[in-house]
Amino acid sequence: MHSIVAKVFMIFLVGSLTGILSAHAQDSRLENQLLRCSAISTIFSIAAEKNTETEIKLQKMPALFFEFYANEKKSKNTEMKPEEIIGRRQQILSEIKDHYVDREALLLEEGVVCGAWAEGFLSQGENITFIPVYPKVISTQTRDYYARIASVAYKKWLALGAPMSNTK
Repeated sequence: MHSIVAKVFMIFLVGSLTGILSAHAQDSRLENQLLRCSAISTIFSIAAEKNTETEIKLQKMPALFFEFYANEKKSKNTEMKPEEIIGRRQQILSEIKDHYVDREALLLEEGVVCGAWAEGFLSQGENITFIPVYPKVISTQTRDYYARIASVAYKKWLALGAPMSNTK
């Protein structure tokens, strides 16, 4: 009896996460994280308050993750056209839109992690020489900062009709 319950639970868990955590079979874990963070930071950049220091930082993030995703694909001889990458990013944005209500806490946390990861890139200045480690431990200050941004950004993005790109 317990094994049946455990199997049903695992099927439910995997099935429930499949839509929002979709990954392409050909993408490595790093590539998937880069592309998801590109999508999430696109939301942040769309929803950013205009003419602020925060907006400037948030505007850099989607392109940064996009560029490193493209570079990772290229380094494995699986280079993709920018339009293909944009299509995949838009698919993730669409999934976020469709599942936000059911996955709000998960998406807020993912936004915090993407923001913290972006800090590792941006702290290198204009000449980024390495991909920082995907964060597992995040300072309280950074967590609070990106939790506030994520909380506002997702809701604002949805209120704007969930645009797929920043047209500012």
